[in-house]
Amino acid sequence: MPAQPPPRPARSALLAALALSACDTHAPAPAKAVAPTPSPAAAGKPAEPEEDAPTAARTVKLELQAVATRRGPIALHRLGDGEMVTSGGLMLARGGADGNMVQETDWLGGLHPADPSEGWRVRAIGGRDDDLWLTVARDGDDPAHRVYRRRENTWAPHEPAPEVPGAYYVDYATWPEGHAIALRSDGAGGTALVVLDDEGARPARPRLEVAGLSEAPRPTRVAGLASGELFASVGAGPVDKEAQPGLQSGVLRWGPEDATGIFAPLPGLESRAPKEVAALVESGGQVLIGTGVEIDEEVVPYVARFDGTSWRVLDPPPARGSVVSLVETPEPAIFVVLDEDGPADSLWRIHAGGDWDMWERVELPPVQLTDSWFWDQAAGAWASEPAPPGGLTPSPRAIGHDAAGTLWLSAQLLLADGTASPHHAVLRSGAAATPLALYDDGQIHAAQQDLLPRRSPRVGDAGCPQVYVQLYTVSEDSPEVGAPELRSALTGPLGSLLLGEVRSQGERQVGLLLAADDYEAHKAAIAGVAGKLRYRSRASCGHPPLLRGWRASG
Repeated sequence: MPAQPPPRPARSALLAALALSACDTHAPAPAKAVAPTPSPAAAGKPAEPEEDAPTAARTVKLELQAVATRRGPIALHRLGDGEMVTSGGLMLARGGADGNMVQETDWLGGLHPADPSEGWRVRAIGGRDDDLWLTVARDGDDPAHRVYRRRENTWAPHEPAPEVPGAYYVDYATWPEGHAIALRSDGAGGTALVVLDDEGARPARPRLEVAGLSEAPRPTRVAGLASGELFASVGAGPVDKEAQPGLQSGVLRWGPEDATGIFAPLPGLESRAPKEVAALVESGGQVLIGTGVEIDEEVVPYVARFDGTSWRVLDPPPARGSVVSLVETPEPAIFVVLDEDGPADSLWRIHAGGDWDMWERVELPPVQLTDSWFWDQAAGAWASEPAPPGGLTPSPRAIGHDAAGTLWLSAQLLLADGTASPHHAVLRSGAAATPLALYDDGQIHAAQQDLLPRRSPRVGDAGCPQVYVQLYTVSEDSPEVGAPELRSALTGPLGSLLLGEVRSQGERQVGLLLAADDYEAHKAAIAGVAGKLRYRSRASCGHPPLLRGWRASG
């Protein structure tokens, strides 16, 4: 294989003015229920609409190309400089100069080890230059958040509010003058806005106080505009609690010099107002919000535009479900992702040239996967998985666009019978030569361990349950793992050992990945093979990320 290029330099200059604009997709959506549901791409002639059911819409095809795949959810993040970045677990990836996606393996340095069983993921990212901020989250029975600040090419833990254990930054936006503004949660419902600049964190001028409301608003998302305006989607207590019990959803707006915001409650759709805002994005100096509203015991999509003074509610797409992501492209056209019942979600488009056009249902091209290796958490070992036959149908989960106008979409992939698979993909209007296989959670943990100083295995070392034996660095292209003479030598008593092509210490290498007990049992034989083939074998604790593997025993 061709020699691997040297590691990428630090990206402080490449991520200039980095801050998370209001992209509705900074956390991967949880996998949906695996229930048989017909794939929208494979659907035949639509049935006659029932009374009160949504009218059948025209279906259009959108030619997006797969640029990344992963065994596990993938999130999209739009940065303050307009760049789109993906994250899978804790791993960040971006588009390289050649248009292909590049995994930022070295950007795992400084982050706490992410055990594959805990499901840590990037929730939000923001900042500028070499002063970046990152929020990672763990869901499940024991939810938790961690915040990091990147200085001098490494991440360091940051405490958003030392006096409030469990506080974290929910969202980031660029405001003002290129700095990041963060929405801080204390973990118990209390929120505040803070500016993140060269000196660290300090209280922001905009205050979460609105005259006339019975209680402080509770923001969930923030969006900063180039004009200096700041918007936040909030739930707030109404003036008259008896007439309007519960929280009232809306948007807070601050002008460039305002300390107190103006609260604009969401208008109703068929006299029903949404209870919360699911997605908030900046669009041409205004903001778009997306969510769902319950009407006659059904969830109806809700899309509205706010210009800072007044609302405009769009007619909803002819479907049932809540808007979980949306974006407006330069054409102009609005795309929304609907979270419908079952594993299959849907993508809708409406052109916005003057009078509003009709919503169109968007059909996405199938995604073809290749054979892969992944970390089997239950077995505690690397396992192989053949590619599913035929292409898998994308079920959209998030959408966004970068400064160049390229459309990006994250999707879970559905099997031929309409059930959800564990695989996800990122599709883009700009193609890549080869889709990048993003690391799964097990590979990410392996990459974190591989960044640590190497140490030699010792008999009985409880902290060294796995051993990697490096044999050589890949320098020539090959359709198979390892040279033919190496594969021939790894037969008989060594046939059960896993020969792998890995990414380790910034290099693409070939070596053996095995348990510590197996290493001790076969240590002499492995050394004999290495000596016969003139390899400089080196054993170390841990398994680096496995790209592809081979066993003589199958």
